[in-house]
Amino acid sequence: MKSKLTAALLMASLTMGACAFADCPGPFLADAKKAYDKAQAAEKQGRQEAALRLYAQAEGSVCEPVNIYEADAAKRAVPLGLTLGAAAEKKGDLQTAYELYEAGGHFTLADRAFMTMTRAKAGEPAAYQAAREHFDNRSGEAFQSNHAAAIKAAGAYSPDAKLIAEVAAMPAKGIELTVQRETAAFNEQFLRDYIQLVQARSDDLTDANAIQQSIAAQQTFVQKWQGQDPIKSSREALETLRMWGVTSSDAEISKKALTQFGQRADQRAQLLTQKYNAAPKHLEDAIDFITMQQLDTAKSELRVGAVRAQAAKLGDEANGKKRYLLAAEYYDVAHDAAKAAAARDKVSQATMKKMQPSMEAGRQLAEQMQKEYSDPAKVQAMREQAEAARKAMQEQQASSKATNKKKADELEKELGL
Repeated sequence: MKSKLTAALLMASLTMGACAFADCPGPFLADAKKAYDKAQAAEKQGRQEAALRLYAQAEGSVCEPVNIYEADAAKRAVPLGLTLGAAAEKKGDLQTAYELYEAGGHFTLADRAFMTMTRAKAGEPAAYQAAREHFDNRSGEAFQSNHAAAIKAAGAYSPDAKLIAEVAAMPAKGIELTVQRETAAFNEQFLRDYIQLVQARSDDLTDANAIQQSIAAQQTFVQKWQGQDPIKSSREALETLRMWGVTSSDAEISKKALTQFGQRADQRAQLLTQKYNAAPKHLEDAIDFITMQQLDTAKSELRVGAVRAQAAKLGDEANGKKRYLLAAEYYDVAHDAAKAAAARDKVSQATMKKMQPSMEAGRQLAEQMQKEYSDPAKVQAMREQAEAARKAMQEQQASSKATNKKKADELEKELGL
């Protein structure tokens, strides 16, 4: 009876183990062995980096109760990680250095390489978020447990409190630098120059001088600003400011960033609509500053609608002054396609009207030439005239040749030749 009970328990244990393995997604002990064997082969062949990365794969938990390859893989990885990581760091390849230190269990050195990369991108909220997640992960008990073999082989590890504090201070510094960058980017002289360029543009497409002056003004503008777009740069800086507010773990700092973002975006929109509305594009830019604030739908539609109404009014004013191209661009901002098309049609009509005399003269000349070439007698007369001219030219050339020959003979006679 006792032997039957023991057999039943053994069978149940095996069945439960099989079910547990079936539910485990991996890796399995066989995977660790495969990585370990490949690592040893790579090390013998002198492929040290490949060996290091394969040893790291052989570490960690498996579906079976114990990973019998982990401890030896960790021991072999330690010297490889230190040597290879230091070489990569010396070359300035910090990403590779970080990966190799990490694979070798040198987590303190890996943190050093990681922070050097992070400092180079300190103004980016994404870099802060990655750094915060990096040290949050390392500060938990799970990290010590999951990397127990590597820590035992390489030495004790705990995250550096100074580095954690440095990461925590990133949002405050990032917000300050971003505000400075946005202030420098939003250049009002650029706005004034652009308005001057737009207002100087002629609607008369037949006026060659005006078109030439417009082209020259455009070239001067481009040379002065060298492809800069202060409005775009300002919006990008403001978007970065908003992301600092979203990613910061400090509620007070987050609130400060989001408040500054909203205030600055609103200020830019108001300045463009009130002071720099003489260029239609500036009203479109103002709408972008409004929509990027992500206001509630009703408030956003109300404010955007006010700018479009302003554009429609300015379009009517330009239309009344016969500035039809300018009016059309204002109507585009107002989303009034009918008025925009009508304004552009007026430009086309005016151009055709001014070109009509030249077109009529050309038409008359074409008719005259067609009439002459369709009369056989006139065509024959022109042929005879052309033939006579050809013969006269040939006779003149022959006469000139004879005269030159005579002069040459007389010269030779005088010289006694």
